[in-house]
Amino acid sequence: MKSVLSLVLVLPLLLSACAPKVNDPADVQAVKQTVEAYSKAMNAKDAPASVAMLTDKTVYFEPHMPAMTGKDAVAKFHQMILDNFDVEVTLVVTDVQVEGNLATMHGTFTNKLIPKAEGAAATPDSGNWTVAARRQADGSWKWDWISGASDQPMPGTTAGGAEEQAVMQFERDAATAMVKRDMAFIERGIAKEYTSVTDGKVDDVKKMMAEFKAGVVQIQSATVGDLKAYVFGDAAIATLTGASKGTYAGKPFSMAYRETDFLIKRDGRWQLVSGQSTTIKQ
Repeated sequence: MKSVLSLVLVLPLLLSACAPKVNDPADVQAVKQTVEAYSKAMNAKDAPASVAMLTDKTVYFEPHMPAMTGKDAVAKFHQMILDNFDVEVTLVVTDVQVEGNLATMHGTFTNKLIPKAEGAAATPDSGNWTVAARRQADGSWKWDWISGASDQPMPGTTAGGAEEQAVMQFERDAATAMVKRDMAFIERGIAKEYTSVTDGKVDDVKKMMAEFKAGVVQIQSATVGDLKAYVFGDAAIATLTGASKGTYAGKPFSMAYRETDFLIKRDGRWQLVSGQSTTIKQ
């Protein structure tokens, strides 16, 4: 009888000792510090530091875009943003829940994307975010996934999506202009700040334009597909796949690529500020 009574008295203590810690103040603070590090890195334009709290398996959900997996993919996305915009980010943590090696937190954000291109308007945004984190073997906390939700209207919802359609039509018209060698459209559609990057290499835009004007480059066909546009005030991002055939210095070429374009709206029309393309191996 005595042994049974002892077991009854000790069992709650054993269960308590085995239970994971809940909302330990040190854990809560450590998890919150990952958010502080994230916002500090973005404001400092430091893409590598902005993914220090991510792993190769972290899933990053950006509104109106496909999910990204892994810190390298997110760092590349952040770098594209930082190359074209000055960023002001404020993150507020409103709740943290920690149980053992798992944590969840959520909060609010405000940010502003300020285009580096002259004359383009800044784009403010605000909303909510949620993060799930996990304690690593070394004791650090890393994010399993992060999801943001803007509380602003979706781009184009107040105007029937007209601007998104205008950006996509610009991309289609640009492909047609390349085939027709419509220099008036091309020169009007390229911003003075235009830069072009292909497979990680910065292109010589002046040389490209000179060769096109001189007929060294002849485009026989150009198509675009998988076209999407995201509009943020007077700034826009277009993603697409493309294929073109033609000749360069009399020699035939054929290529396919995936491209991300950054555009601004000036004097009522869209202009291309930056383009980054990756060759699709055939």
